[in-house]
Amino acid sequence: MGNYFKQDQRTCRKITCFVGVFLAVINVSEGVEPITFRGMYTNKISDAEISIPKKVLANGSYISHNLTTFHHEHEGSLHINITISNLDHFLILHPTTRFITKNAIIERHKRNVYTRSKPKMESTYCHYQGTVHGHAGSKVAVSTCNGLIGIIHTKTEKYWIEPYHHNLLKTEPGHKHLIYKRSSVLQHSNKKRKKKRRKNSRNCGTREPKKMSQLEWFNQIGKISVQEKRANLRRKLKTYSLKKPRRRSGRAVRSISSRRFVETLLVADQSMMEFHEDGDVETYLLTIMNMVSSLYLDPSIGNFINVVVVRIILLDDVLSEPELNVTINADVTLRNFCKWQKKLNPADDIDPYHHDVAILVTRKDICARKDTPCNTLGVAHIGGMCNSNRSCSVNEDNGITLAHTIAHEMGHNFGMYHDTDKIGCSSKEGNKLHVMTPTFEADTIGVSWSRCSRRDVTNFLDKGLGKCLQDEPLEVEDYQYPELPAGAMYNAELQCRLQFGIQAKVCSQLSEICFRLWCEVNNTCKSQLRPAAPGTQCGKHKWCQDQKCVPIVEPPVAIDGGWGEWSEWSECSRSCGAGVSTMKRECDHPAPAAGGHFCIGERRRYKICNTDPCPDNQPSFRETQCSSFNNQSYHGKMYTWVPYFDQEEPCELYCSDSNETMIIPWGEHAWDGTACNLGTRDVCISGICRKVGCDWVVDSNAEEDICGICHGDGTKCDTIQGIYSKQSLEAGYREVVTVPAEARNIHIAELNSTENYIALGSALSKTFYLNGKRHITLAGEYTVAGAQALYERENELEKIRIPGPLKEPILIYVLFRGKAHNPGISYQYTVSKREPKTVQYLWILSDWSQCSATCGGGTQFRRPLCQESVATVMPSVIDGTATIVDESWCDSRNRSEQLMRTCNIENCPSHWWLGPWQSCPVTCAAKGEKPMRRRSVMCVDVNEMALPDQYCDKSTRPKEYEPCRALPLCLEDR
Repeated sequence: MGNYFKQDQRTCRKITCFVGVFLAVINVSEGVEPITFRGMYTNKISDAEISIPKKVLANGSYISHNLTTFHHEHEGSLHINITISNLDHFLILHPTTRFITKNAIIERHKRNVYTRSKPKMESTYCHYQGTVHGHAGSKVAVSTCNGLIGIIHTKTEKYWIEPYHHNLLKTEPGHKHLIYKRSSVLQHSNKKRKKKRRKNSRNCGTREPKKMSQLEWFNQIGKISVQEKRANLRRKLKTYSLKKPRRRSGRAVRSISSRRFVETLLVADQSMMEFHEDGDVETYLLTIMNMVSSLYLDPSIGNFINVVVVRIILLDDVLSEPELNVTINADVTLRNFCKWQKKLNPADDIDPYHHDVAILVTRKDICARKDTPCNTLGVAHIGGMCNSNRSCSVNEDNGITLAHTIAHEMGHNFGMYHDTDKIGCSSKEGNKLHVMTPTFEADTIGVSWSRCSRRDVTNFLDKGLGKCLQDEPLEVEDYQYPELPAGAMYNAELQCRLQFGIQAKVCSQLSEICFRLWCEVNNTCKSQLRPAAPGTQCGKHKWCQDQKCVPIVEPPVAIDGGWGEWSEWSECSRSCGAGVSTMKRECDHPAPAAGGHFCIGERRRYKICNTDPCPDNQPSFRETQCSSFNNQSYHGKMYTWVPYFDQEEPCELYCSDSNETMIIPWGEHAWDGTACNLGTRDVCISGICRKVGCDWVVDSNAEEDICGICHGDGTKCDTIQGIYSKQSLEAGYREVVTVPAEARNIHIAELNSTENYIALGSALSKTFYLNGKRHITLAGEYTVAGAQALYERENELEKIRIPGPLKEPILIYVLFRGKAHNPGISYQYTVSKREPKTVQYLWILSDWSQCSATCGGGTQFRRPLCQESVATVMPSVIDGTATIVDESWCDSRNRSEQLMRTCNIENCPSHWWLGPWQSCPVTCAAKGEKPMRRRSVMCVDVNEMALPDQYCDKSTRPKEYEPCRALPLCLEDR
């Protein structure tokens, strides 16, 4: 649940700082009550001018003093002449019903009396908008239901007009009207509208949820270490998880920007009716919702989202809806309101009064998790949009800034979180405040959505969680929003009253009102550190826009956004095992401007890449992701992280430390290309589990049958199943069955809870994959014989699923714990069908024989052989064995001819030829002499024919001479 808070601001200043500004007010409060007038709706008006308007023709000719006029009584424009400050003002008026449509309803809930009615004709077809002739930029909005009531904006002034109370019932010539400025309305006490004054002005803050999930494990009796049961695991993860609560949903088709319409129910409770005296509540609420709607149409949100009011309920009596029970406890009120609004909501989405989200507005000083007033401005369920039980919010009315509160809480409904450094987005960008900021900052100009909010709402919609927003209302604007900006309808004086109560007055100078609005409360100037609303008058022919006082001009023409060019395909997210490549385009050709609509259509495209399997010894993709956080400190310590798979949130990255003491979520989500649905090719893309067909196409419906054949019909394999129910009086492992290599769709499950455990091991070695060596494995995703396996254990009940195929046979075991009863182990798997064996005798040619010479040219042969073939025909290959048998088994008529070819035709290399050593030429050696003996050394070719020495390698020429060995000395030298 998202909470929106206001933070105490101790910024205030004494009224003595502006003695000149407030001197008249002080004198009035201390002096004699001035002469006042009473109008049709306003009790105390000073400095009013009495004038008698008249209805005239377009040329100014008099028609009548009877001003009560309805649309059907005239053709074209209505013309009124009225004298203001001794000058004639010629009003040119045009009928309007844009602010309320044919489908609009007004509901009033009183004790035991509910009314729903269409607006009466006499209160609907008597509204006009127009201009003052000769006054450029002038605007007029008046009603003629009973006299002339409304606002006249001229080049220099803004006037209010209403019938003089003394002759309300008179319609004869001379019907007097009061013309005054808003500042002429004197403050007066009104208990019905009085609201407890806040001790300090406030703005918004937030309370972040806890962000750590830790699981304490324990050792069971005996030598088997066992993780905490999965039920407790899920409970604790849901309670303390770093991640945001999510709902499971169907897959989105593609990343497409579509038109979304948020059909809205708006409810004002009794405190609102009392404060606003109910006559102006509807206009006030529509003014607020007009601002909310404009925020959601801002292009910075990255989607087309149109907020449409379809129903307004005004609660006149606190007992009119006892089940609602609006209290200052925001959480209790939210729970009551969500339950109450669901009962009111028509089940049929095409009903014109069906709503997608419900908004409660109250003047109570609400507080989250407490029964005493505090800083809470609003509460809402995170990700609750389109969930009939959770698509609702409670919002405290604190003036024009209520629009920001409602937009913020609706953002939570869309799955957005506060913009903080923790999620990678600051509360503002430059001077622009982000809607999902946890605290309001005064030095900001304008409001927009952060990239984190844009990402969250886009993911929310791409996941299919906003399906209820796809239907366009029968009449898109069931309530027409006011065309003027909020500040033009609620001037600075009214904004102060809305923020601080009926007695509040403006104490800002015109030069600063656009940057910060200060209000006098009990002789002290206070501020919520916010600017006056856009459109607030700040000087002659000027109003506030973007916290600046600028001339009033016609609004710029809206520019709808257009798509830019598609980007190139991005680098594949994985080098093997099926990664994702992305192509995208931006809504920037042109970018939406001046209230223009965001682009509609496909914004991203995806394709699968690098589908070759990864090597068996390579870590899984989740392991790689978890290990990437090994160098990051967690609570001041370093850990080695291993993956934990949560099939309810398959695209979240949960990691456990290597000692298996805690499980926490890391990162924003699992990387693109992470497998998310065991037994399929489905992968995570932008945190969403996307379907991938067996043809490796994203969102393809191509599927493998149970035999593993793409587009197969399931007839090429057999299903093997059984139940192992044997008991054991001794603890230890007992073999259940051997599952062969290439088996698929392996399901193993206990028929009932037991203290025993299922174990898996290799059938070719002593290796265990799960629960081996009396150590019980953590429930999760593992690799078994080269295939992914999901091991589940909840409430002592185990299940194992292996989509396959297995690369080698495995053994299923039961690990008995003492004399624990075995309720039965069911197993099931599929193997490919093998067709009947067939025997054939065919002539084949042997491989080429060895060449008869290594160089200089030789011969080799391929001889005919008779082969016996025993073949098994499989779905896509032919496998089997072959044996060479006696030639009599083959048909001699088909015997192949023997083949012969030359080989090794390269010239043989020359070499050195050596003759034998000759005898020594002497029989004794003189003293100091070394007689030598000789041998013949010749260069010869392969045929031993002599060649010149240059044909042989001189560097390898052997010795031709060597000393004679063991000769005695001659006699004369002895």
